[in-house]
Amino acid sequence: MPAVSAGQTPPPAADAPNVPRDAPETDTAPPEVASRERISLLRIIEAGSWAATIIALGFTGWQIFQWREDRKADLSLEMVARFSDLEYAGRARRQLAQFWWENSDDLAKVTAVDGGIPPAQRRNFLDLLFQRQPAPQRQMQFAAVSEMANFFDQVELCIATKRCDAQIATDYFCGYAANFADLYQGPLTQVRETFGTAGLGTGLQNFVEARCDD
Repeated sequence: MPAVSAGQTPPPAADAPNVPRDAPETDTAPPEVASRERISLLRIIEAGSWAATIIALGFTGWQIFQWREDRKADLSLEMVARFSDLEYAGRARRQLAQFWWENSDDLAKVTAVDGGIPPAQRRNFLDLLFQRQPAPQRQMQFAAVSEMANFFDQVELCIATKRCDAQIATDYFCGYAANFADLYQGPLTQVRETFGTAGLGTGLQNFVEARCDD
């Protein structure tokens, strides 16, 4: 450095080479701290992914459950439609109703008895009316009884396998099914014995006893 004479201002000190003046200090975190931060971020992302998956599965499960409930209601309403459809159970119902109309005079005599008649005697009276019919007509009546029993067997099976809505089925069918099961015991027994269909009407009986008793 050259000598400085008296009265002269000394030159400024030279800056350090390759170091800019007023350069900010570098804040460098230790490697282990940065690694922990990355792991924490990955865990947060993974937890969010699991939560989204669980929510999606829950929503899908709810949709499947709702679809099954809607399907059960639809099948129950299909059974209701078949109950009145003349191509299905409605035809048998009409046949049995016609039988009652044709024997309305005899039925009026029975219902005129004070206090009515006991159920067992009422069933016996119905059996006698069946036997009085001409053979072709009697066969049609037995076929109608068989068809109605088979229909209610299907209703009970649909409920038991959880394919039909039990509440809809019981609300709509219990009244008719209970009367049918009680009144047509004789003809139904004869159909079973004649055709060897011992299981016919089993579902009907289960439906009435398990679902229609108050």
